[in-house]
Amino acid sequence: MPETRRVVVIGGGIAGLASAYLARELAEERGIEIELTVLEAGPRHGGSTRTNLVEGYTCEWGPNGFLDNEPATLELVERIGITGELVKADKDSANRYIFHGGRMRAVPTKPMAFLLSDILPLHAKIRMAREFFIAAKQDESDETVDDFGRRRLGNTFAELMLDPMVSGIFAGNTKELSLAAVFPKMVEMEKEYGGLFKAMIAKQRVAKREGKTAGGPGGPNAVLHTFQAGMGRLTDRLAELLGETLKVNAQVQHVAQREHGRFQVVSEGATFEADAVVIAAPSHAAAKMIQGIDIGVSKALAAIPYAPVDVVCHGHPDSHLGHPLKGFGVLIPRSEGIRSIGCLWSDAIFPGQAAKGYRLLRTMMGGAHDPAIQSLSTDKLHLTASADHVRVMGVHGKPTMSWVSRFKRGIAQYTVGHMDRVKKSEQLENDLPGLYFAGASYRGVSINGCAKDAVRVSNLLVDRLTAMQRETSL
Repeated sequence: MPETRRVVVIGGGIAGLASAYLARELAEERGIEIELTVLEAGPRHGGSTRTNLVEGYTCEWGPNGFLDNEPATLELVERIGITGELVKADKDSANRYIFHGGRMRAVPTKPMAFLLSDILPLHAKIRMAREFFIAAKQDESDETVDDFGRRRLGNTFAELMLDPMVSGIFAGNTKELSLAAVFPKMVEMEKEYGGLFKAMIAKQRVAKREGKTAGGPGGPNAVLHTFQAGMGRLTDRLAELLGETLKVNAQVQHVAQREHGRFQVVSEGATFEADAVVIAAPSHAAAKMIQGIDIGVSKALAAIPYAPVDVVCHGHPDSHLGHPLKGFGVLIPRSEGIRSIGCLWSDAIFPGQAAKGYRLLRTMMGGAHDPAIQSLSTDKLHLTASADHVRVMGVHGKPTMSWVSRFKRGIAQYTVGHMDRVKKSEQLENDLPGLYFAGASYRGVSINGCAKDAVRVSNLLVDRLTAMQRETSL
């Protein structure tokens, strides 16, 4: 009879839960029996992919949705049986705003509309147009997002458009983030076509020939989705399917190598022997766990910085608003002197996330530009957000609902050199089959990035178990 293989997954966020579930499913498909254990350090599963229903408002701890351009996420959703619960973003969510010069300005979605808009001064538009004639970067050195933006599109675009966009996605500083790590497609476009405009023109020609929509620089337009019960439904469903294999309040102290390619996982109050281990905890926690295995990789993982993020949700009746707020939300350049990174209009994106006649404002604060946000009390944080709402959106009156989630280490920052740090972890995976790293610390901070990573890890893990099964049967 084939030997039962023991698998331990460390981390109960989306990456850990998805890796565990997919590994179990794939092992079963290949006829490999596994004993699965998922260890979560905190009191509950989900990580930042959690939803709270507060006085009729849908308040998300972390991501508010995922784009439908990554097959791994949609396939996971289908596997776990909740495709029917998906909700598409409202068409008006295509409207985006930038707060600049004392007011919100709509971000044009078409090139001609952009040229005619007042979102950037004339000299900045002329500088952008010159991008078509700028030679492609020749060397392979890592480059910051800011350096890329200034080199190809100009200083004003980098400051007023690129920096707030990156802050909104990564809570990051464009002067520190690696272009290759956060926007790899931009690197590919410049390398293959010689520039962004040339790439977009080429893609539009191909799309027209094939009868498709070219979309933006990243390819075809994607649609944001959530679930009827919020994004927490994804992790809740995975936890439900994993059942008693998921153990909470199980802080892992370290992972050690054992004989014959096996491992030992030591947590508070328990020790687990394993044929394979997935570390889906944040990189700073993973670094401590593997100190005894490879100090070099441990130091590389410990060097991945994190930005603090506070998510402030306020509910208001329609009568409090000074703007219809029909769109996705507004981003705020750091040059405006406003503390909030931006505000999402949650009920406009997904109608039903607030009761009829009420609006849900979801404000992001902190990030790499403002680590001192963590020193504010919760009350002060709410007051700061409210003051920004008055100035940016003309909101008046106190919120009827206030809620906040705070993360001292919110989002991993893919700073210059990040790809080299990740390569070191991947080299350890190759050198030490059976040990794998997954999650938002490495190859993508989004739900899509974590789902794709879970597919990668689960396949590697089950390939390893398959090889072990063959060896023992010889």
